[in-house]
Amino acid sequence: GAFLEDGAPAGEPGACASCRKKPPPFALARSLGPYEGPLKAAVLRLKFGGECWLARPLGGLLAELARTFPAAAAQTVLVPVPLSPGRLRERGYNQAGLLAREMSRALGWPLVEALVKIKEAPPQERLTAKERLAAPEGSFAPAAFTPGSEVVLVDDVITTGATAAACARALLAAGASAVFVAAVAGARRA
Repeated sequence: GAFLEDGAPAGEPGACASCRKKPPPFALARSLGPYEGPLKAAVLRLKFGGECWLARPLGGLLAELARTFPAAAAQTVLVPVPLSPGRLRERGYNQAGLLAREMSRALGWPLVEALVKIKEAPPQERLTAKERLAAPEGSFAPAAFTPGSEVVLVDDVITTGATAAACARALLAAGASAVFVAAVAGARRA
């Protein structure tokens, strides 16, 4: 899901240096573009500005991205990264859930609330990279989930990949056959 300085996806055609050094539990992660400029502005407006209408065009673009994953559509479910109950009450909605709902409409793949957030971590944007890597560990637990399904995990931003990894571990422990990650924006790598 990361991008190189020139804007090219770091995972094309192989894995980025970070993933080669320590392979993540998910099969692959992709994002629409780097977390900067208009894409960053759209994510912030959706996430913190209450502009939920942005989920429709962003979710549509994520659906096109998900079509490129090697998942078998007949067994694929969309799972949004959950918010804690407190954060959900505070914000009033889960931006990842809104994106996943739009993807489900476009793809015809079921949306499954297969994860719950059981531990509150500080907001990622306030943490150092090292703190971001450790913070989500043990934060997610499986909820209603059918073993054997392939999962497209949906989130707004993937930076270090720690949240996606923690979610993937919980889903794989619950019986997911594979986890793919689709995010609106990804980090830029040098």
